[in-house]
Amino acid sequence: MNSLYVDLKQYKPKNLVNSKFKDNSKRTMKIIFSLFFLAFLLPKIYSQVPLSSNNKKAIDAYEKGMNALQNRNIEMAFSEFEEAIERDKLFAEPYFQLGKLYEQNRQFGNAILNYEKSINSNDGSSITMNAIQNVANLYVKKGDYERALPYLRRYMERMKTSSGYPTKRVTKQLENCLFALEMKNKPLVINPLELPKTVNRFQSQYFPALTADRETLIFTGNQDSEENLYVSTRKDSVWSAPISISDKINTPQNEGTATISADGRTLVFTSCGGRKGFGSCDLFISYKQGENWTSPQNLGSNINSNEWESQPSLSADGRTLYFVSDRKGSLGKRDIWVSKIDSTNAWGKAVNLGTTINTIEDDLSPFIHANGKTLFYSSEGLVGMGGLDLYFSENQNGKWTNPENLGFPLNTHEDQVALFITADGKKAYYSLERDQDDKYRRAKIVEIDVPESLQAKFRATSFLKGTVYDAQTKQKLQADIELILLKNNELVGKINSDSQTGTYTSVLPSGGEYAVFVSKKGYFFKSLNFDFSDKIGRDKVLDIPLEPIKQNAKEILNNIFFDTAKWDLKPESTVELDKLVTLLKTNPDIPIEISGHTDDVGKDADNVILSQKRAKSVVNYLVEKGINPTKMKSEGYGKNRPYLPNTSDENRKLNRRIEVKFL
Repeated sequence: MNSLYVDLKQYKPKNLVNSKFKDNSKRTMKIIFSLFFLAFLLPKIYSQVPLSSNNKKAIDAYEKGMNALQNRNIEMAFSEFEEAIERDKLFAEPYFQLGKLYEQNRQFGNAILNYEKSINSNDGSSITMNAIQNVANLYVKKGDYERALPYLRRYMERMKTSSGYPTKRVTKQLENCLFALEMKNKPLVINPLELPKTVNRFQSQYFPALTADRETLIFTGNQDSEENLYVSTRKDSVWSAPISISDKINTPQNEGTATISADGRTLVFTSCGGRKGFGSCDLFISYKQGENWTSPQNLGSNINSNEWESQPSLSADGRTLYFVSDRKGSLGKRDIWVSKIDSTNAWGKAVNLGTTINTIEDDLSPFIHANGKTLFYSSEGLVGMGGLDLYFSENQNGKWTNPENLGFPLNTHEDQVALFITADGKKAYYSLERDQDDKYRRAKIVEIDVPESLQAKFRATSFLKGTVYDAQTKQKLQADIELILLKNNELVGKINSDSQTGTYTSVLPSGGEYAVFVSKKGYFFKSLNFDFSDKIGRDKVLDIPLEPIKQNAKEILNNIFFDTAKWDLKPESTVELDKLVTLLKTNPDIPIEISGHTDDVGKDADNVILSQKRAKSVVNYLVEKGINPTKMKSEGYGKNRPYLPNTSDENRKLNRRIEVKFL
């Protein structure tokens, strides 16, 4: 089966040898060959480059070893290379071939030992430059940058003296080493903490994703090469044992690398085989209704291709999707692409994120933060600590900033992928891989406190959540919810409450004053506002009752604004007023009263006049928008009908209001 994480991440090494092949072992071994392995070991079998030994018996043993490799007889090859070295201790080429064998087996210590013997035995042999490059690469893989540097500089110097040109690969390795040493001198304090064994219960688990309220965790679990999606919930700071997300989603094939919207009700995941699709792995979408997930649907040809798509990341509102593909049009091996839901509620044609983000190498595991602006992802094409490093970039005015490396030890010499940072920016989750029993690498999900220095580089968000229900019957309602930033009347979120539970969750992407509009056919819309200018990171729980439209039903218009002692409508009032226009045009035969109210500050007579003028301003606006004036009247009640006792500044603020009542 195709694997979503291991097999399809071709940068990950394969274990191709029998477990008898150990460090410091002189025993021969059996190796399972692949075409890749043959290409790695046999590039120069038929080359006519002179060997570094004149000992005929040593040369004979070496050639027998190379022929054994060609015939896939690894036991004989190993034996013959050792025989060649016994005959001539300064024979560079058999050391080099043994280094390759050990490297392919992931026995890096023995590989380095043999590469260095190859270099030291004959510094002018035909394979010296390759050996220098290989040993430098291995030191980088081990994270031993200090030992890698001299070899890389030696390689660069030799290329210059031979009138050659250093390869881009070696130049980048040198840059990586210098960068890594710099990062290690100013490490971040992260203290990774493994999630409980109740969560890390599989052979490997990876690609974690959380809802905005941090109460639901979804991840890919791998058991006996079978990948499925699992969900764990947190209650009283304790994670539950994970369960299969749904029988409709998990199949005998592979499902995984999922992303979830902020409210936990839209899921996009990868499925490889078993479902009708376009390529080897496709992206599918499912929606949660109550406690159940709908049957997954293929996201279609605007997103999926006849190649490979995986590793999706949804924006908080579920309307923008980032993912990875190796389709035609990619700039490198695998690129990050993006698609957005258009005005017809359909996914638009995916586009490549471009050269600021994508490189000629692999660019993987995008994660768009809940703020909608900060993209975290992995790349092996940028200067880093070797392999795949984690980076972030900000979308500013539609353009991505140059990616910034997240630093050590979030990044190390190991590959780092699939970082998830919570909406409030305080916690991060990712997988750490470790070698086990000399044969396999296991991944476990860890949690860290995001360092303050990193938190300062991107915008944290808050969330608003609650339940929408009928104010009279308490029945849970599905309703449309819009979140608007009042300073510019920008729509920053548009969601629906759940049709069965009435629950909703929305992310507040930045500080400022917000308006929330909740509407459902047959009900008076609810408008609310709150100021988060200095409260980023503070979440809000708000249950919302909706009043059915009927005689004597009334509602406060919380997003009508006036300057102190003035009655001219402020520009940020237009959003709510226009929603009232729509409601009244939908119910043209129901008369209404618009009433103004004040607090108890000032003279009573002045307050009555001010409240009358404010109510009249609202009526005039509605008339201008086509509402029948004979169906409306305005009243000003001053301080005489307080919503709350005028005992505090907060209560007085709430008493200064406009109300609408159906007559």
